[in-house]
Amino acid sequence: MAHPQPQSLIRGEAQLVSPWFSNRWSLFNHDVEIARLRRIPQLFISAVELPDGTEWTIEPDGFAVVKAIDADGVEVARVTRRSWWGRRWDITGTRFAYELVSHPVPRRWKIEVGGSALAEIRGSPISYNTVTIDAPLSLPTVVAVLAWHVIARPWEAAAAPRGLIPRSRVVDSAVVAATDVSRRI
Repeated sequence: MAHPQPQSLIRGEAQLVSPWFSNRWSLFNHDVEIARLRRIPQLFISAVELPDGTEWTIEPDGFAVVKAIDADGVEVARVTRRSWWGRRWDITGTRFAYELVSHPVPRRWKIEVGGSALAEIRGSPISYNTVTIDAPLSLPTVVAVLAWHVIARPWEAAAAPRGLIPRSRVVDSAVVAATDVSRRI
């Protein structure tokens, strides 16, 4: 991870929402859209755009590691699985380190530091098409986005898609093209 960038933060209640069977998501904080996300399932990646023009590509990087990469190809943050069943993950960046921990109640998670909850995440009783984040303290937006990826797309986060799709110039150029498309979300 290279140079730190200004961080976009969420505080209070935030929601990630998506229509059923859609690959497009929006992250709202205090009823203001603070990020747009678009899944590109063929490539196992997601494109993220913030209102200030910041862009990230969320992509698996080996077994049980997912990275947020900025438009310059620099890693902004990563999430790494720490438990066999996928109930505990580390979310790290240049300025932070959190744990994403599954709650015993289905569709509930916590973001913790040193065993103390800083935010709670919950999906609706039926699906993860609406994810609510309660963050009484400020939380980097990239942490919420990576947590969403783990919670809503666990098979993508846990797998090693590069093992499913051979790494080649064709795949690399498709990732670049997908990132370019994300600019027009």
